[in-house]
Amino acid sequence: MQKMSASMKDRPIPVKLKAHEAVANRQRLEATLLISALSRLSAALAGPAEALKVIVQFDAHPKTVGRVSGSIQGQLPLLCQRSLEVFLWPLETHFEWIMVRNEAEEERVLADADPVMLEEEQLLLRDAIEDEVLLAIPLIPIAPDAPMPTVPEVASAASKSKKPQGKTKAPQISDNFQLDDSRPNPFLALKGQLRKD
Repeated sequence: MQKMSASMKDRPIPVKLKAHEAVANRQRLEATLLISALSRLSAALAGPAEALKVIVQFDAHPKTVGRVSGSIQGQLPLLCQRSLEVFLWPLETHFEWIMVRNEAEEERVLADADPVMLEEEQLLLRDAIEDEVLLAIPLIPIAPDAPMPTVPEVASAASKSKKPQGKTKAPQISDNFQLDDSRPNPFLALKGQLRKD
């Protein structure tokens, strides 16, 4: 008889969970996670944000403690690098982690999914979710409705380059500039050594 998954709907996302118990119970979490509780994410945003909608499902895995899959959704205020205005970026990311206890297990599962290291048999769930969101944020956020920039200087430079060019004068050295001939030429010294050989 297949064990039914234990669901925790609309309860807070715990800071950490006992990995073995979550896998044995095939635990499923559906909850909102306040962004104010995630200090690293809050610092990366361009303004205050409310909460993330998080779904987490624990399952067994043949090579290690267990597998975690789920999704994260939310609206994140980011600074548009084109208009320099704050806009709400729609976050929707899916993840799949494999919980590991040491580096040997981590090596075995690298090809299957992203490994997440346990601490004393516990999954630091909020930290792992925060990492996932930080990785999903675009490096150069651009708002969908941001206008293309106009650069008059570029157009002006392009029009100047189209004009026919006459003869150009060779650069001249200023009258105040004098070459210092007092220093020995290293290439002459090298040439003398080669002749001796």
